Amino acid sequence: MSEISIYNIGQIIGTHIAKKVNKPEKANQLSYGAELLIGGAVKTTILLVASIILGIVTEVILLVLVVAGMRALSGGAHCTAYYRCLIASVIIFVSIGYAIKIIYPLLSILSPAVLGGIIFLYIYLYWCYGPQAPVNKPFQNEAVEAAFRRHTLMAVLILSLVSIMLGVKSLISWIIVIGLLWQAFTLTNSGHKCIKFIDDWLDFEKDGGEKNV
Repeated sequence: MSEISIYNIGQIIGTHIAKKVNKPEKANQLSYGAELLIGGAVKTTILLVASIILGIVTEVILLVLVVAGMRALSGGAHCTAYYRCLIASVIIFVSIGYAIKIIYPLLSILSPAVLGGIIFLYIYLYWCYGPQAPVNKPFQNEAVEAAFRRHTLMAVLILSLVSIMLGVKSLISWIIVIGLLWQAFTLTNSGHKCIKFIDDWLDFEKDGGEKNV
């Protein structure tokens, strides 16, 4: 029996649509778009279900918005296959969201200086390591890279100001800050090693494992 995967489903849908509109040359683009839509729906559904079960819907939704938005601007380490990205994203976002929920009572009584220190740390990391383009899609030129750098730092500063205005007693403030810190970490050498470790750990193709999950 043929392997069932998001990639294969996307290929089937994209090829079918291309035939329907009589544009076979668009099959690859349509297949890729279908794969992204299906994959996004699957990831969102799993994250929502896990968040509802653990009572961390606010934490996870805001984390995803912050990290995904910053990732689009700054780049960063990533897994090498979609299913590994899916599993890793769910594990990471749910783990961070649940951790924030558990330690929030402690975070809410910390000095504003601690919040400021974390903000200073990740601004430094974004400044030193961002932005990073994917290996297969490098920046077209230095001007494009400089534009991404400006937008990255601008977004970081705006979100940081929101967090500062909300203060240490705000759950939203800590979600923003921790989300920005995590994304900044994925830009560092240690962050790349961490994601690579997760990527290798989730590689079910090894030792005769199945190619697709």
